[in-house]
Amino acid sequence: MRCYLFASSSFVAATLAVAFLGHSALVAGDESHAVVNVAVYYESLCSDSIRWIKQQLLPEYDALKDYISVIFIPYGKASHWKDASSQKWRFTCQHGEEECNGNKAQACAIYAIQNGEEADKVQQLTVALVGCAMTSRFPPSSVSQCAKKVELKEQTKASINECISGPLSNELLVAHGEKTKKLNPSLSFVPTITINGENTKEIQSQVQNNFFKLICDTLGEGAKPSRCSTA
Repeated sequence: MRCYLFASSSFVAATLAVAFLGHSALVAGDESHAVVNVAVYYESLCSDSIRWIKQQLLPEYDALKDYISVIFIPYGKASHWKDASSQKWRFTCQHGEEECNGNKAQACAIYAIQNGEEADKVQQLTVALVGCAMTSRFPPSSVSQCAKKVELKEQTKASINECISGPLSNELLVAHGEKTKKLNPSLSFVPTITINGENTKEIQSQVQNNFFKLICDTLGEGAKPSRCSTA
């Protein structure tokens, strides 16, 4: 049985842990070759995040999709705490409240796609949804429209909208925040992209300038996209 809303914090954390630790299972196609795990720590209103997704990830995704496993962690330089009197989660984000709302909306979409769409379509749909939102005129308010554009299931779209307006969006953002806090070294630049769990200055420099070549180099010997020979 698929679960979308009304999930406990522990269930949300467990579900996201599976996604974070075992996301290579989301890669469609032939899995007999090496797969590079790519984790994108970003913010919905960060111009550098928008630029990287637009200029590095989206143009190369079709060529790399069978060789990478991508997860998105919308949080960045935000912070969260539980209000002592209300016991509700509170957030601050680098680019203000609208960014927090955008991070929550994308977190809801990522979660709903993972739980509501066929496994072999999850990565493709997630990249399409995040790419649509991040290249829109105003990412925080574009998730519902992008869900229609990428043709998610009606139930998935309904789950996204219910999540955005309910408490699950807060729980998801907290989970992304806890994941972000565990980066070593800690996050100092947004977006931070880890490659097979590694987060170094060299990786950040390469991933910002030539993501495709970095993936080709990381794959090493063996099966890889044909364009790697000229990357």
